[in-house]
Amino acid sequence: MINTTNDPTTPPTQRSIGELVASIKDEVLGVVHHEIDIAKKEITGIAIKAGVVAACAAVLLFLLLSAWVMLLFAAASGLQAAGLPWWASYLIVAGVFIVVAAIAGLVAFLVVKKIRAPETTIDTAKGAVDAVQGKRRSNAVSYDDTFDELYGKQVSARVSE
Repeated sequence: MINTTNDPTTPPTQRSIGELVASIKDEVLGVVHHEIDIAKKEITGIAIKAGVVAACAAVLLFLLLSAWVMLLFAAASGLQAAGLPWWASYLIVAGVFIVVAAIAGLVAFLVVKKIRAPETTIDTAKGAVDAVQGKRRSNAVSYDDTFDELYGKQVSARVSE
């Protein structure tokens, strides 16, 4: 007999194991569905806020780009006011930006050239795959290996005084 309440004065009821498992299953499913509904509501709120932020960022970038173009025209006009022909002032501004872009491209190339594959991660992933497949790697550490074999040192358990 099983007491289905937490009250010790309540007499036990006759419920089979199957009924108990079914009721637990129903309760767990109810909790899972409730948690999914909560997650949907939270994610919807976050997605709306992310959309507002993305729209504001797009407006900001457009306005900054427009202001940048105006600054370029102002720089070219300033060079023209200094006595250069209009074509030369625009050519100087364009040339400065080509040089800056070339320097940025060179720096990016040098940084990308130094990037290496994550060798340790690749090795451990291969080891995990081999372990799942039941293979033993030739350079793997065994439980039978001693500290001396692994590290080439003798270690004493006593503390030297």
